[in-house]
Amino acid sequence: MLCRRRSSLSALLVCLSWLASQLPAQTQQPAAPKPTPPAAGQTKPAPAKPVSPFENVPASPEPAKPAAEPAKPAADPSKPQAQPAKPGLETPAPAKPDAAAPAGEVADIIEAIEFRGSRRVPQDTLRALIFTKKGDPYSQETLSRDFMALWNTGRFDDIRMEREPGRSGWLIRFVVTERRVIRSIKYDGMKSITVSEILDRFKERKVGLQVEQQYDPNKVQRAANVLREYLAERGRQFATVNPDLRQIPPSSLEVDFKVNEGPKVKVGTITIENNKVFSDKEVIRAMKNLHPVGIPRSIIAENLFAKTFDSTKLEEDKDRTRDAYQKRGYFTARVLDHKVDIVDYGGGKFRIPLFYPNRPGKRANLSINVEEGKQYRLGKINFQGVKFFRTPESLFPPIFGMKEGDVFSTEKLRKGMEQFRKVYGEFGFLDMVPEPGFEPNPQTATLDLNLSVDEGKQFFVRRIDFTGNSTTRDKVIRRELLIDEGDLFNTRLWEVSLLRLNQLGYFEVLKENEAANITRDTKNNTVDITLKVKERGKNSIQLSGGVSGIAGSFISFGYSTNNFLGLGETLSLDAQLGDRIRSATFGFTEPYLFDKPIQAGFTVFYQRFNYDQGREVSLFSGRNLIPLYNQLGQNNLLNYTSNGVGFSVYASTLLKRSFARVGISYNYNKSSIKTLTDAATNYFQYYNFQGLDGPNQLSGIRTTSITPNYSYNTVDHPITPSRGRSLYISTMFAGSVLGGNVNMVEPSIDAKYFRRGFKPGHVIGMHFLGRFVTGYGGKAAPPFNRFYMGGENDIRGFNIWGIAPLGFIPTQATINVLNSDGSARLQKVILDGKEQFVPVTQKMPAYQITQLGGDTQGVANFEYRIKIFGPVTLAPFFDAGINRISMKNQLRINASRLGDLNSTFPQAGFRQNVIVDGATQKMRMSTGLELQIMMPVVNAPFRLYWAYNPSRVEQFLQPPIVADRSIFPNAATFNNAVVNYGQPIPFFERARIFRFTISRTF
Repeated sequence: MLCRRRSSLSALLVCLSWLASQLPAQTQQPAAPKPTPPAAGQTKPAPAKPVSPFENVPASPEPAKPAAEPAKPAADPSKPQAQPAKPGLETPAPAKPDAAAPAGEVADIIEAIEFRGSRRVPQDTLRALIFTKKGDPYSQETLSRDFMALWNTGRFDDIRMEREPGRSGWLIRFVVTERRVIRSIKYDGMKSITVSEILDRFKERKVGLQVEQQYDPNKVQRAANVLREYLAERGRQFATVNPDLRQIPPSSLEVDFKVNEGPKVKVGTITIENNKVFSDKEVIRAMKNLHPVGIPRSIIAENLFAKTFDSTKLEEDKDRTRDAYQKRGYFTARVLDHKVDIVDYGGGKFRIPLFYPNRPGKRANLSINVEEGKQYRLGKINFQGVKFFRTPESLFPPIFGMKEGDVFSTEKLRKGMEQFRKVYGEFGFLDMVPEPGFEPNPQTATLDLNLSVDEGKQFFVRRIDFTGNSTTRDKVIRRELLIDEGDLFNTRLWEVSLLRLNQLGYFEVLKENEAANITRDTKNNTVDITLKVKERGKNSIQLSGGVSGIAGSFISFGYSTNNFLGLGETLSLDAQLGDRIRSATFGFTEPYLFDKPIQAGFTVFYQRFNYDQGREVSLFSGRNLIPLYNQLGQNNLLNYTSNGVGFSVYASTLLKRSFARVGISYNYNKSSIKTLTDAATNYFQYYNFQGLDGPNQLSGIRTTSITPNYSYNTVDHPITPSRGRSLYISTMFAGSVLGGNVNMVEPSIDAKYFRRGFKPGHVIGMHFLGRFVTGYGGKAAPPFNRFYMGGENDIRGFNIWGIAPLGFIPTQATINVLNSDGSARLQKVILDGKEQFVPVTQKMPAYQITQLGGDTQGVANFEYRIKIFGPVTLAPFFDAGINRISMKNQLRINASRLGDLNSTFPQAGFRQNVIVDGATQKMRMSTGLELQIMMPVVNAPFRLYWAYNPSRVEQFLQPPIVADRSIFPNAATFNNAVVNYGQPIPFFERARIFRFTISRTF
């Protein structure tokens, strides 16, 4: 064995020495030696096949059939030897194209580059990614760089580079294995979180895991971690998320996250340790994220609903707890360590479905350690760097709400710092930076405040430009700005200027920090302002029509614009044509008359209303009662036609640098009534709320009035308000001295208030309306000037004009005379020459119920508007109002009519004053939920609301019985009269209502 190994080693040494001797010779020869011709008797070797780039070329020719025998170390004299070529500097002859180069002797150039295994990525794309091109010199370094370029694309799971000789150079082949594509993503077992919420969280955390994307195990693992964190926020701290991959031939994947949410962890008991100043409940209330939900600040039901435990939000609540202490002067208060003890609960046998399911779960009992420290009071206040104000000490108490000796509050300090910046901003200091410093003294429990101020420079306005106002002219925007070019930049005036622009309603809401680009030039101490606006739809066009068996047919057209020709002028035109109502209104308003802040305008209107009692009652009740009313006879119905025409002219001026306006308006209104039935004639002739010499609807009522008014408005937007307040006070004087025949005084007050709600995007809105109307000079207000409430404009849960006092007025009625047995008594009459029997009738005194209308009105509305998305808003609301009669002496029956009734029925004893039912004057309340959808074309919200009325009238109204037994022939006729005109009248207002409308309550 040893000898055999030695002989093998000797043979290996001989071969190596021969190769070393041949190496110099090969380098000196420019061309390969000619092959030795075959010996006699040997067959001629077959010609070599053309080399195919798609076949594996062997590394060397077969040893049994060499094309040319290599030179041997020892010469063999029996065989002819090929003479070696002489070394020289001649250029070798190029090889023929059709002759294949021998293996191992190809030129060092790239003959071709191939890519195999790529299905989705085109080969041209891959060739563009690498540096090596066909015909380039062969370079291993360049190919390595190409290999890394392909790998760094992240499109492949595996890359293998192969090289083989070709006809004139090297064939380079990249064999790639493409990375699989994710075809679908599933979340099996996920119940607490929706897919849309998961996608939003992936986008927020930049996970990058999507369908039709190449599979990346790192992204899948990151997605699993994000899901676990998200579940932990929802109280699923014990959730597991395991990604499961399923192959979809040929090269796709389905990623399925197997989710086991586990039990939800709720917050259990919260224990506060070492707290002496504040109780546990007071400290726990500061923990907004984790403290239980109950009735706020109550003794019972404080821990009604437990919240989900989230460890990340626990740190936020600890900061809130510390901040709550510092707000009350405990400046050095700290929240130390905490302890979380997760325990099992529930799962017992005792269960009450829906009320106490007793499901097994887990609770996190929290124990938080606090260090309260001492309560600090404000000591000395030191100002550093304040140069503009000579006495900064006088500014501190009103701005910060604290003076020396008061309890130090970090909340007041934060608000004061904002106010401090605004004070400097009013004088052009845009870059003022205040920095507070604190020096607490534990011995005296005082805290010295050092306020260091870097005032910066004072800036002036150099230029104001506008963008986005394609229709609105620049001067319309510029006249609303309270600062001009060359003025000192005042942040307060700029804020008010944006508010004035928002009040116009021409643009989308302008936000203070986003509405303008303010470019500072620190060298010249100037700023350039570019105001960016986005115009709203200024035109509103309405075209509607319909036909109904109850309401009749109609067609209406309306056009309005609040920015006519881009000049800020308001133009409106409304017309309606139908068998019930015919009306037309035209109005125009000029906001800046003669380029001065004087608003002037006029309105002209015409209206004709055909009143049919059966049809109107059917509309309000929602039932077709026309046949029932027709059975009473046409002459017994209150049918009439009302005509009205008039105009108004108004003007107001803006008080300088304020939101207040004073104005005056002149109104002329003429209304007349044409009766169609005897009942209507009696109604307007005798029941007109007027004195003996007062105007009558039959002859026409002319109202000429002057109304001075005052208004103050800081509401940020007329259609979608979010903050601000408005006040409108007016008093209308109407009298015969102005050319009318009505003496009337009507003062009114209308107030609105809007503020931010409990969360961003929420709005709290409140509205109050109070009005009073009375006549003077022996006259009363006309009935159509009295107040009628109900509907979407004031108390939403009641019918339109359904809230008004009801009363009884004296009248005479006709009844049938009965026989003693109760049968109808008939009499013989001759009609058209024929004898007929008709019922016997007689007149009797009675009281008729009617809707009087109030003279004192008060309405209060409350809304909490929650913006859901886009133009959709949800608004819980509460409405309350009262409509009553305070001046009962204004309700007088016509003296001549009263005299006729008393002379005909002296036993009735009718009085001149109307009998008012007190129950119908009570306060009404309505509450419910309203869905508002803002329509940009209409410029008004579409509203769907459901209302419940906790305060309403539900009773029988008893009319007075004045008929005496003596005027009837028998008891049967008397009983019949009492049944028809003395029975209690049911008056039950609806408890619930669901309605659609297009408007705003306020």
